[in-house]
Amino acid sequence: MPHGVNGAQEGNRAQEVSGAQEVEATATSRAAPEVIFKHLCVAEAWAEWGGFWTRARRESAGAEHPNGIGAVRYVPTRREEVVAWDPPRHYGYTALASYTALAACIVLAGPPTRRFRADVTLEPHHAGTLIRWRGAFHGFPGTGPLTRAVLRRRFGSYARRVARHSEHCEPGCPARLPGAL
Repeated sequence: MPHGVNGAQEGNRAQEVSGAQEVEATATSRAAPEVIFKHLCVAEAWAEWGGFWTRARRESAGAEHPNGIGAVRYVPTRREEVVAWDPPRHYGYTALASYTALAACIVLAGPPTRRFRADVTLEPHHAGTLIRWRGAFHGFPGTGPLTRAVLRRRFGSYARRVARHSEHCEPGCPARLPGAL
């Protein structure tokens, strides 16, 4: 596998399973799973590492925890609902809204998908954490290869960015605020 910044390893794969398209990307970090998990579950922390042009934010709190299952967050150009919450091992979300215009989807939010879900798992790995970012979706006819390519690249970028940022997180980062977990 190729190596990224700070020796982070990353890998990508894509496959089709039972009609759903699947994409996966990985990265490693020297940060502990608990630190990385906080950066995933606090929507406002995504601006610190995600590379977005606008800030992500939580729109509504989850049933048992503000950042947990049922929480809805706005991440630039899309809304997502938290569907898996198992600190510090597993964080999952689904897309709530999709755009109808193909051009808007590709330019603003990525390729069009139906029934999109992503899961991020964090596993202890040597002196750090293996970040595995997986997504499954049903694409519109003719968009599968493009959607897989864009999502594989996006997930790989997210995994590498959160890995690096979590290793050097500054005191003002929203993930450091009380109540993240």
